[in-house]
Amino acid sequence: MKKKSVILCLFLGIFISVEGFVQKDLDRNPVFFNLAKKSIEYPRTGISSSMYGRIYAKFTVSKSGKVENIEVFYPKMNPDFEKSVGFGASIKQGLKNLPLLGLGYAGAYVLPIAFVFTNHSETPKLHYPSNVLPEFIKTDNMTILTEIKIAGESNRYTPESTPPSQQIAQ
Repeated sequence: MKKKSVILCLFLGIFISVEGFVQKDLDRNPVFFNLAKKSIEYPRTGISSSMYGRIYAKFTVSKSGKVENIEVFYPKMNPDFEKSVGFGASIKQGLKNLPLLGLGYAGAYVLPIAFVFTNHSETPKLHYPSNVLPEFIKTDNMTILTEIKIAGESNRYTPESTPPSQQIAQ
């Protein structure tokens, strides 16, 4: 009986020790990606300007699972331009509003976000950003996650969206 107790204690000690060092893979967490997609909105100013692009955000997850230290780090934009377009603010607000991710996700992450756009007045084709993270950008000790796509669309300037008083008679 004493031998079984010792073995059980050893097993529990090893299990608890290993559990403390194992980091879960946030990249395989579909709940995180679904919530991030729903929380990050395509900025209205981006839609009205027909702008699209790939933005890289970095953030940390605390030991308690809270998303913290959110920063848009590539591409670097003039603060006035960024404020007028709103991609960074949308990303920061969306990630800040995520619920606790749970224990075991603590670490530093890079999340690529592709703001994809369709302007129906030009073409029904989706405009997909081509910019990528340059090699000189250091991502040491950060996990680069799978890209999420946030879609925006507009039919601005098509005859259907023009008020009848402004349509040209044909």
